[in-house]
Amino acid sequence: MKKILSFVLAAICLLAFAGCGGHGSQAGTPAAHQGAHGETVLRVGTDADYPPFEYYQETTKAFTGFDIELMQGVAREMGYSRVEFVNLDFDKLLPALEDKKVDAVISCLTVTEERKQKSDFTEPYLDSANVAVGPAGTAFNGVEGLKGKRIAVEAGSIHVKEAKRHSGDVVECGYAGEALKMVADKKADFAILDQYTARFFITHNYSGKLAVLAEIRDNKDTGIAIAVAKGNREMLDKLNAGLKNYQATAAFMQLKNTYFGRLDK
Repeated sequence: MKKILSFVLAAICLLAFAGCGGHGSQAGTPAAHQGAHGETVLRVGTDADYPPFEYYQETTKAFTGFDIELMQGVAREMGYSRVEFVNLDFDKLLPALEDKKVDAVISCLTVTEERKQKSDFTEPYLDSANVAVGPAGTAFNGVEGLKGKRIAVEAGSIHVKEAKRHSGDVVECGYAGEALKMVADKKADFAILDQYTARFFITHNYSGKLAVLAEIRDNKDTGIAIAVAKGNREMLDKLNAGLKNYQATAAFMQLKNTYFGRLDK
C-alpha cells in the first residue's frame, strides 16, 4: 500500500537513515514492551507517507523523517532501548491508542479541540501553518480564491475541514503527495496541506510546476504534538519530560536544520 517516492526522496531518506539508528518494524506489526535481552520498547504509531515528517524506505526497510528521528531522541531521554514504529493509515492512528495497539502516536498531528476529545497530547514540538498550493504563476488573492474550486486534501487530516469551509468540491486523497499530484495533473485546482510538507514536495518533485500560493492560519490549530491514549497521564508526563530534555540538546537543533532549514526561509 505504500507509495513509491521519487529517486530524490530515496536519496535523502538514505542520508537521514544514516543518522537515526534504523529502528523500525515491518508495517503494521506492534512490538512487545519487553524486547530481547531485557530491552524496553516504546510502540509508536505513524502514517509513513508524509515526508519530510515520516516515510518508509523500502531499500533499507526502515522508517525515517523528522518525526521518526524526533521520537527516537525523545525515547532515549525517557530511558527506552528503542522505538518500534507501527505503520497505519492516518485515520487509524488515534483509534490504535484507544485499542492499546500503540503507546503513542507521532505523525505531524495538529492538536485540535476535536482530537483532544479522543486523545491527550504533549506540549507542541513544532508550529505550522496550512497552505494552499496551486500551479506556479497562478494569480491568487488569498483564501477567497479557493471558493468553489476543486480542492485536493489528505483523507483524515485537518485539511478536509479547512477545504470544505471554502468549497463544496473536495477530493480526499490517500496521502499528501497524491493531493499535490492531482493539482500537477490538472485534476484539481488547488491542494491544502501543511507548509513543511508542501514545500518539501515542491522542492523535490514539482519545482517550477507548483507553488505555495497562500498561508491559511487560524491561530488555533497550529501546534504539532505527540498523542497518547485519553487519560494516560503517566505516559503523557514521561513524554513531556523526554521531549523537553531532547529539545534542549544540540541534536534537536541539528534535526530541525536538516529537515526544515531551507523551508523556513
